[in-house]
Amino acid sequence: MADLLTVDILAEILEMHPRTIRRYIRDNQLPATKVGGEWRIRREDAEMFIGSKLEHIKSNAIQDVQAFMDGKDSEVDGKLQVCSVLDCYVEQAEAFKISEAIMWHMNQPDPNRGKAKFQYFFDEKENKGRYIIWGTPAFVGKVLAAVDSAVGN
Repeated sequence: MADLLTVDILAEILEMHPRTIRRYIRDNQLPATKVGGEWRIRREDAEMFIGSKLEHIKSNAIQDVQAFMDGKDSEVDGKLQVCSVLDCYVEQAEAFKISEAIMWHMNQPDPNRGKAKFQYFFDEKENKGRYIIWGTPAFVGKVLAAVDSAVGN
């Protein structure tokens, strides 16, 4: 079952509304199957879909990072704010597992998190996962330490 994603999980990974993901399913742009009345997307299909949307996702990520650098990012708050870009030169399956681990931290109740944001994409040409994490220094540091422990050097 770990190889099946819900609409909500994929929407979080892509920073899209779940209705947008359902529309892609309805329009046959994203293969999915109903399980127990809810859509499930195979990991392989999600990765292919993400790959097909890569340029759009990259463009949005660049705009978001630039907005943060310009002091215009209102999606994170607090006295101290961090935007971290993490590149992992790993195979696509491992990159996706790293994104799931980061999402796990994003969804945990954590008083250090505050408002946080996360974007992920995999670049097949460069064979790397790119993860952009916004939030408090304590939270972003915790997430980066968890990824470092999981992946190692």
